[in-house]
Amino acid sequence: MSDSSSHRPLTGSSRSSASKDTVYTIGMALTIVSCVFFLLSFLSSLAGLVRDAPPPTSASFAGSRYYGRCNPYMKPGYVSHDPYPVWKPYDSTCQSTPILPHLLSLLPGAKVGPVAALRAQNTPKQAEDEVIRTVKNRTILLVGDAVDRAMVRNLCAMVGETPVAVDASHPWGASLKQVSAYTGKSANNVVLADYCFIPQYSTLVTSFYHYGADTDELWRAQPSYFPPGSFESRLKSLLQPYLSSMSSSPAYNGVQASSSQPDLVVFSSGLWDLAAWAMEDDSEHLDATGDLSDKRLEWWRSRMVDMLVELRKVIGSSAPIAWRSTHMSMSTAKDTVESFIASTSAAEPVAPTGTGHQFAHPHRIAQLNEARKSFLPLLGRDSVRGKLSKTIWSQSNEPYLRDMPFGEVTLGLPLQQDSLLTPGLESYAFLFWSMVFFELHDSVI
Repeated sequence: MSDSSSHRPLTGSSRSSASKDTVYTIGMALTIVSCVFFLLSFLSSLAGLVRDAPPPTSASFAGSRYYGRCNPYMKPGYVSHDPYPVWKPYDSTCQSTPILPHLLSLLPGAKVGPVAALRAQNTPKQAEDEVIRTVKNRTILLVGDAVDRAMVRNLCAMVGETPVAVDASHPWGASLKQVSAYTGKSANNVVLADYCFIPQYSTLVTSFYHYGADTDELWRAQPSYFPPGSFESRLKSLLQPYLSSMSSSPAYNGVQASSSQPDLVVFSSGLWDLAAWAMEDDSEHLDATGDLSDKRLEWWRSRMVDMLVELRKVIGSSAPIAWRSTHMSMSTAKDTVESFIASTSAAEPVAPTGTGHQFAHPHRIAQLNEARKSFLPLLGRDSVRGKLSKTIWSQSNEPYLRDMPFGEVTLGLPLQQDSLLTPGLESYAFLFWSMVFFELHDSVI
């Protein structure tokens, strides 16, 4: 029998034990490092998802909600007259906010004449408070064309007030004189803007006009043209001083904006661009009712980037921009490029005669409306860069850009007047202002 001292204990020698402890320690360290690595990878992937996801609430353009509330005008529905025109979504949980009919019921000037039927018959205290919170001391700016001018006039007709045209003689129209002195172009009979003021609530609604996406001064030969022609230049030399004058100048006949930055901006561009293409097609003996080419549509989209970027610089960082789509005329409309140009600067609406260049064909309007919709939001691999600004468009560029599908909501409604530019107070103007006040209510309440 051998000596017990020659046998190795079951636990091994102290040297082997130390080696095993070292291996164990290294294994634990590697395990911890691996866990930390996988945890960091997981958190990084989550951060990527958050970074790539659409901005929440107000920037979630594709959905039907802004600021956590539903937008009925983004929902499938129909126009119902009960008794005033209203957009009725099939979704019963997402109904229109009746700010406009309740507002009219509270104003003495809206209780007589044909607009009386557009008033809410019963306005409870809660509804009255909501109207006041929405419209009191607010400024709404429409940046567009003769259609917006007609809408301002229609609003004044509804609320029982008189629209005011801002020309060179108006205290807020000083920028017209400055541009006139610089360019040598007379500012006589030039209208810078129109506004409607609701004195009971100090609500100021105003429109400002531009010549569309043009960058080549296409309209300079027209008698009613007043420079500058480019959108960006008009904002800097005309709109910016106008907004400043509205708030900083002494009140004019009791009217003054509470701030140079509007609470809501309604933007549109389409009719001027369609008019330019119709004139171009005519000069080249082409069909002005045919498809807009890919080149024209992509050019238009790139210019919209430029224009939205520049508009944001002028109006401030927080005001929502509701991008209005263009409504379509019925086949009997007699709108021409010539009547469109005249309507922009005339003291009173110009009745179209049908003589001249037809331009507002439903097919082309539909193409531009779809091009507009492509911004809300960009989908898939779609990408668009500003023509002049070179800005690459993304949702983060404009988190407060709203979809105002005016053309889609009014599709098929008959024109009360034989003109695309003045489609009538009811149903077009009433639905227009119902949508605008919805956007205002949604942004301030």
